[in-house]
Amino acid sequence: VDNFCCPEYIQLMVQQIYGNWEQRVEVAGVTTVRFVVQRDGRITDVTLHKSSGYVAHDMNAQRALVRTRQLSPLPAQFPDQALGVRLTFDYKR
Repeated sequence: VDNFCCPEYIQLMVQQIYGNWEQRVEVAGVTTVRFVVQRDGRITDVTLHKSSGYVAHDMNAQRALVRTRQLSPLPAQFPDQALGVRLTFDYKR
């Protein structure tokens, strides 16, 4: 997220999502997922941006977002109704 007003919001968002992510894997890989955070904090439009090459990794990353489902509302200082995000999930053995 470039030029976002409130880095502490991003930090909390990432902590919540990674808290719902299963990191234990047998094969390393990197998956990038795109999603939108609505003004009320709902996570919508979860899509795969870049595959790791392993379907299980890709699905697991998307599942973390589906499980998180709801974040805190976007900060009042943020002027838009939604925030587009790309988040990378780095699987290590």
